[in-house]
Amino acid sequence: MHSKTVTTWSKVKHGVPQGSALGPLLFLLYINDLPKAILINATPILFADDTSILITGQDEHRFQDDLNVTFDHISNWFRVNSLNLNISKTCYIQFSGKNINFSDINITYENNYISHVKKIKFFSIVY
Repeated sequence: MHSKTVTTWSKVKHGVPQGSALGPLLFLLYINDLPKAILINATPILFADDTSILITGQDEHRFQDDLNVTFDHISNWFRVNSLNLNISKTCYIQFSGKNINFSDINITYENNYISHVKKIKFFSIVY
């Protein structure tokens, strides 16, 4: 049984109406060059409107430098494309082996620290 709900028409001044079939396609076209903004040893993973970046390293100082450079590149890409990072939904998780543990990782975006989490949901799997 279908409900007969009527939505009032309104003029769209910018963007795409939420729930439209065109929204996901336009979003993917808009962000398709994000991986090119990452110029060092990092692997971006784009899925719908989620973006994850994997950075690996065994040397703590080099790893921190790679992480900061990558985040600077991403931040610049956001600015150039008139986007804002949702800091409340941005976090990082650290995976390490028995002999490697980088404990003092600090990532900032516009003077806000990115949260460190112990668990994260990635493609419906909790790590």
